[in-house]
Amino acid sequence: MLTATAFLIVFICYLFIPGLGGMRARTRWRRFRERVRNSALLPKVSFRSGTDRGPLGAHRFIGRIEALQGDDSLWVRGDGMTVQAVMSGADIYLMPSEGATTPDARTLLEERFPEMYPSPMPWKRMTSLQEGAKVYLVGFLESRDGVLRMYGSRDVPLLAILHEGQDIVPRAVWSGRQKNEYWNTVTPWALLAGSLALFSIATAAFSSHQASPTARLALTGALFPLLPLLPPGVAFYLVYSANWRHARFLRAERDLLALSAYLRAGDAVDEMVGWGDGLPRDTVPLIRSCRRRALRSELGATLAFLAGFSLNTFLTLVILNAVT
Repeated sequence: MLTATAFLIVFICYLFIPGLGGMRARTRWRRFRERVRNSALLPKVSFRSGTDRGPLGAHRFIGRIEALQGDDSLWVRGDGMTVQAVMSGADIYLMPSEGATTPDARTLLEERFPEMYPSPMPWKRMTSLQEGAKVYLVGFLESRDGVLRMYGSRDVPLLAILHEGQDIVPRAVWSGRQKNEYWNTVTPWALLAGSLALFSIATAAFSSHQASPTARLALTGALFPLLPLLPPGVAFYLVYSANWRHARFLRAERDLLALSAYLRAGDAVDEMVGWGDGLPRDTVPLIRSCRRRALRSELGATLAFLAGFSLNTFLTLVILNAVT
């Protein structure tokens, strides 16, 4: 009974819950990159927008924060006009300063990839915004009583990206992915709960059955979160990290090439000035190659992780069997 319970805890806390969190994280970042990519073909807010009345459809706007009003209004000024952004329920991201350099063909050649990624944050937690900070807005635009307003909906919330530098679209597509989807907001709590539960089972098993196989397995399971980082299996963990990082770079390269193809197809090559000049025009073979190589790197990372984890698990069981 205790053995079955221990295996169930391992599955739920170490695999199922972090796995669900990882799928949710990967889906969220995929949608983020798609929204940023699609925004590149949206019309920019212009003076002509202010002469129209009523809903004007989806638009994008780049400006600097001018003022805050009430609980959910942000006034942004750019290109000689001011837009009121309704921030309640908005998707807000803060671009890291490390990602202020625009990716280009040289970046791909040298495999330079920013370690940091945009930080999502809710509007309620943004207690202070510096006046003059640069922001990229994507949402629905309307003109009412001489005021241009941008807002979102329940299905398509307003997107706001706080950033510095230029070329926010390629930079956000390039860096908009989590380092490791398995390590998400629920993973630490799931690992902690699983480790404590297995340690409790091991303590009860040692108390009632002394050094039973169930007790050793439960204690080993309680150590699962630490096992990959212990020698000698840590060597495999380093191989895993290198392969996973390379796969992340290849996925970013794939998305940057896909962005250039998307802009060319939409006759928006002016959006590529400064970063897309050196990229090849025929990107389909390169995109497929990046996808295949990324999958191979992910497979190599998974095998390396399992090898190191299995080795340390076996050694732990041998040690526990010798000392208990």
